[in-house]
Amino acid sequence: MIRRFIIVILLTLLGISFPNNTKADMGKTFNDLCLNILETVQSFYPVKSTEMGIHAYDHRLTDYSRSSVKQMINDLKSYEKKLYKYKSANLSEHDRINYRLIKSNVDIVLLNLQRIAWYKRSPQLYVDEAVNGIYFLMLSHHAPLSERVVLIISRMKAVPGLLVTARKNIKKPPRVYIEAALESLESGMQFYQGVAADLINKFPERADEILEASTKAREAMNDFSVYLSGLTPGPETDLAIGKENFDYKLSHEYFLTYDSDSLLRIGEALLAEAQKAYHDYEAYVETNHLNGRDSVFVPAVFTKQDILDYYNWEVQQERVSLEQDDVITVPENIAPITVIETPPFLRSMISGIAYQPAGPFDSVQHGYFYVRPIPDDLDRQQLEAHYRYIHRRGFKGSVVHEAYPGHHLQLQIAGMNEDPVRKWQFNIMMIEGWALYCEEMMYHAGLYGKEDPAQWLGVLGGIRFRAARIVADVKLHTGQFTYDECVDWMIDVLDATSESDKEYIRKEVRRYTFSPTYQMSYLMGKREIMNLRQTAQKRDVDQFSLKVFHDALLAEGSIPPTLMWDIMGLSRN
Repeated sequence: MIRRFIIVILLTLLGISFPNNTKADMGKTFNDLCLNILETVQSFYPVKSTEMGIHAYDHRLTDYSRSSVKQMINDLKSYEKKLYKYKSANLSEHDRINYRLIKSNVDIVLLNLQRIAWYKRSPQLYVDEAVNGIYFLMLSHHAPLSERVVLIISRMKAVPGLLVTARKNIKKPPRVYIEAALESLESGMQFYQGVAADLINKFPERADEILEASTKAREAMNDFSVYLSGLTPGPETDLAIGKENFDYKLSHEYFLTYDSDSLLRIGEALLAEAQKAYHDYEAYVETNHLNGRDSVFVPAVFTKQDILDYYNWEVQQERVSLEQDDVITVPENIAPITVIETPPFLRSMISGIAYQPAGPFDSVQHGYFYVRPIPDDLDRQQLEAHYRYIHRRGFKGSVVHEAYPGHHLQLQIAGMNEDPVRKWQFNIMMIEGWALYCEEMMYHAGLYGKEDPAQWLGVLGGIRFRAARIVADVKLHTGQFTYDECVDWMIDVLDATSESDKEYIRKEVRRYTFSPTYQMSYLMGKREIMNLRQTAQKRDVDQFSLKVFHDALLAEGSIPPTLMWDIMGLSRN
């Protein structure tokens, strides 16, 4: 396991004179600075560090007190000055990319702490800290649970203090922020109760300590819930981070050359195109009765285990398909991924499917693909529905996005990068853009045969949904949509008629309100990858290899795909 992230760097950067230094010398001092910056960020965000597989801070939660935040801002500003010395330095090509990445990391943390100040705006920030702090420790394989339980208890004990700080910092959050946090707190209390029961069962000798820590944490969550319920909500306009901050994220987090106005125009054009493609093909499918409602023989004996076995079989089949079709290199040492029912202690938080990657710095790697719980005793209707799903191999699309060649493969390859700067990156435009790109790419690669109308309609529906997200993302955070206006617009544009679909959209849009630019990353990331690929094809002509392109794209880690233009030596039209 790479431990360079947590080594205290003793070298000083004072007195550097670039003209007298070789490229190797500058690279060394620059790398030292990078390690210092990363260590500072990781220390401030201990839960994020746990998720990434860095375990030096597993015993605590983030300190969002005013003094702690002020100190972090000062530290980052100091790093900004030190980084500036390398702006025009004679660095290697690799380090020039790392300079842009590490500066982006500093810029975005400063944006979040100083300009947007999420710690003053979002109660969800504190709920996520409390829940994820325990969740990531429960999932980690870096140490036996007998050792991790000590850290889990320590973090449980830190929850009351965390939520006291939250009450000091947050005064008038928008209504939707309060509603989201209240729902998450309810799930969080159930989660803590489930974790405590599980740990007490495994470690009865620690039962009193676990029960006391978990009880006080849940009481603190309940008190925070009461506090939030009694607040007078702030203006709905406070949901928006503002055009200036949104544009800053586009340029400094994703290195995009356009602003939110241009992004909105692009999103609206993509949505109009996607709507037409979807509805035209939907009419074709219905007219030709290509709706997959064929007769299927259902055996009398068919069990829950058979369904889980199919899920895991499908994952392996798609890995084999990748290797056979020469679409991308699948490293031999790729970590296993197991499809399992969502564990009981997570079911209050995860209602659908989800992928949980291993932390890239963790010594033991294992990915988990969560699926909805399956009833132990299937009635005939449930049995037939599941069997038809398996008969048409309905899990393929989910595997493409979440496992092969989507999230699991991409994040595993990113984690194999030896450079700690690259290993730390988790740019959503690459991660989600790649997974969405894979849905269409694998369809055209023949994964579903010559034609699968239902699957292609699903691909088009996914594109339409992600195009709508771009518009919603921009308008919410530049103040052109209120929450309710955005919900109504999404319901209308996506033709949602059932109450379950409408409720899904309400929850989706609520999440959008505290994750600006995340939603645009899916389709814009895919679009960037497609542009890179098309340009590489034009340049290389007959020498172009899809496999070589994909291997080169993923080898650099989870970095913004916009940086790949320089890395691949490509020029934009």
